[in-house]
Order: sequence, then structure tokens, then C-alpha cells
Amino acid sequence: MFEDPGSAKLKGALAGAAVAVCLVFAGCSLDYGDQTVVEKQPENIPDTVAVGLVHRVNKGGKLSVELEASRAESFSSTNITVLSDAHFTEYDDKGAMDTEGRADHVIYHTDSEDAEISGAVQVYSAREKANIRADSLSWENKTKRLTAEPDEKVLLKKDDGSFIEGSGFLGDFRHRQLVFNGPVEGQYVWQEKKE
Repeated sequence: MFEDPGSAKLKGALAGAAVAVCLVFAGCSLDYGDQTVVEKQPENIPDTVAVGLVHRVNKGGKLSVELEASRAESFSSTNITVLSDAHFTEYDDKGAMDTEGRADHVIYHTDSEDAEISGAVQVYSAREKANIRADSLSWENKTKRLTAEPDEKVLLKKDDGSFIEGSGFLGDFRHRQLVFNGPVEGQYVWQEKKE
């Protein structure tokens, strides 16, 4: 393999400089006495900030989830990640869009995978051919439940035009049940099956 003589000289110079710096620091002794400082970052200052975040998850060589946010802030001391202007897309095994959602603000708990979602919340399921819209929702990962505050209006709308809107929403995705504990209104579109 051919190496440029200038490159070899540069590498030698860098190695020599590194050794010299190590020797200088090895000869220094800094005595701070009994002044031990424990640095603690305030909880309201993020550990990491990402602007224009794009996060992709691949499974089996295929894109399974894509998350985008205009800003993401990570707080490791509280196990929270805050997303602004968030948008996600989940793909099925064939690579087609399965679920798509967006919200102005998401507080994601990295330890439990729970989330509080707010601001123009929209989620569309291609499989169910339906979407859900609300001002705010909460996701509890352990129970697979999506809930809204008791007085919060939630709209469920199917692609065929059927819809239901009400308050006191609870979506139990483990048992595939949707419940409204408050007043509801809606419209069911019935289409006769063609034989």
C-alpha cells in the first residue's frame, strides 16, 4: 500500500504533539483540597436538544416507524422526552402506511412509554379506515389505553362518513373497545353490500 510521505510526516508530528501534551499534563498537579463539587443539572434544562429530528426504526430490513419533530428535548433525570410539532408514521410488514399521527406537543416517558399528547391531535389508521381527533389525549402503554379528560371532546370518524363525537373517551386497544362516558352524538353510514 502506498502512503504519501507528507501524510507520514503529519502523522508523526501529531503523535509527537500528543505525547508532549500527555507529558506536560502528567507533570502537573492540581490540588483542589477539600473542595468537591457535585455538578447537578437543573431539571428544567434538557440533556439533549435536537432540531429537525427524524428518527427511523427498521425491523427485518424494512422501515417500521418514522418519527419527525421540529424540536426534541431529552431530560434523563426525569425520563422524559418532549417533542414539538411531532409527526409519526407506522408501516405494516409490506411497507405500506398503517398508522399516521401528529400533534403540536408530546411528552413521552422513556421509562414507561406512556405519553401526554396535545394540540391538534390527529391519528389515522389505514387498517381501521378511521381517524381520531382531539385537543389532548393520554397513552398508557402498560394497559394499551388511550384516554381523554372527562370534559374533552373526541371525534372518531370512519372513511365511509360515519362518526361519533363525545366526551369521557376511553380507548382500550388491548380489547379493541371504545367507550364514551359522557354525552355523544354521531352518524352511522350504512352501505348495502353488493352481491
